[in-house]
Amino acid sequence: MIKIFTYIQTALVQLVKNKGRSILTMLGIIIGIGSVIFIMTLGESAKNFLLSQFSQFGTNVIEVGMQSSMGLDSSADGEKLTLDDVQALKDSAILPELTDIAAGDIVSETFEYKKEKLSANIYGDSPAVFTVNNFKIIQGRAFNASDVASSAKVVVLDGGLAEEVFGTENPVGQKVKIGGRFMRVVGVTEKTSFGPGSFGFQMAYMPISTVKQLFGEEKNRNTVSYMLIQFNKGTDAVSFQNRLSYELRRLHNITDEAENPFMVFSRDQAIRIMDTVLLGIQGFVSAVAGISLLVGGIGIMNIMLVTVKERTKEIGLRKAIGAKNNTVLFQFLIESVVLTTIGGIVGIALGLGLSFGAVALVNVLQPDWGVAFVFVPSALIIACGVSVTIGIIFGLYPAIKAAKLHPIEALRYE
Repeated sequence: MIKIFTYIQTALVQLVKNKGRSILTMLGIIIGIGSVIFIMTLGESAKNFLLSQFSQFGTNVIEVGMQSSMGLDSSADGEKLTLDDVQALKDSAILPELTDIAAGDIVSETFEYKKEKLSANIYGDSPAVFTVNNFKIIQGRAFNASDVASSAKVVVLDGGLAEEVFGTENPVGQKVKIGGRFMRVVGVTEKTSFGPGSFGFQMAYMPISTVKQLFGEEKNRNTVSYMLIQFNKGTDAVSFQNRLSYELRRLHNITDEAENPFMVFSRDQAIRIMDTVLLGIQGFVSAVAGISLLVGGIGIMNIMLVTVKERTKEIGLRKAIGAKNNTVLFQFLIESVVLTTIGGIVGIALGLGLSFGAVALVNVLQPDWGVAFVFVPSALIIACGVSVTIGIIFGLYPAIKAAKLHPIEALRYE
């Protein structure tokens, strides 16, 4: 143990003696390790954030739209989802796990209040849109079945839209203009921190009957452009999704297996896809970082070979006074490991600093998101292990070469 500390001390002395060369040699290791730490930490932070956001809206939901219109334009030619489909799915014997359906249309209209004027996405839906999406009403109330039945000119604002237009003023009870028509604000939902409203598209919710009456075409009065189908938690989502697809095809008399007009996917499936994408990005960046580590390792080996050549007389002298081959080998091997370990530590600090800064920047640009910095202990363990391994692998050949030097020939070396 004492010998190891002596080796480390000697290694540190040599590194300090050649500071500039040591720093340049460590650059590849620093960049490689820093990149791995950065992408793993940032990836986990992003994954944690996305999971929390999807969980907020409910993962036990399947979204249905039409392939031809991506669920945004029920006027497109071909098959259409209808309000009759909604009722048929609710009554279906093969979908006992189904608990509720929100179905409606989305229209983009101008939203006006006093001098404020902006574009907003208006969701015409049933009251189920609030329960299926776990929307919390923080002011006023949600519209209800009576509002739908009477095509009431009422609107519920997303918290982001309410904040932008009304500021600290209470919106409930106020009259606003949507698409040139006056509506009364009856409620405000909790601000959507992540979603369409976070990227410049403000949102509001109205009874589907009102949207159809004011903004729809007569031929599309019975159609909807999307469905959000909620099912019991604990249900096999894949099985439920397959049965749902089968039922939709049956309702629309589609027998051709090649024909697939419906876009059906679960939010849980979307989470898995995003997780796969994030893993792919992490893998790609890690592979690029691996190249940097390889180059850094080769640099370590070259520098250690130069060091062996420079210290040939020192090696000969140590051997002449009794140093064994193993002693010389361990000394140079530890110098290599110390060099890569210090580079790894600096890389870890750099990676953590950059990822923390990136998360902080996102929170400054989008303060409503509240992205949490996720510390990944396994990344640190991997980084330390990789640093030591590179030091051993690329330092072994120079160390063996130093150990095999003949003392007499080494002392004669000029």
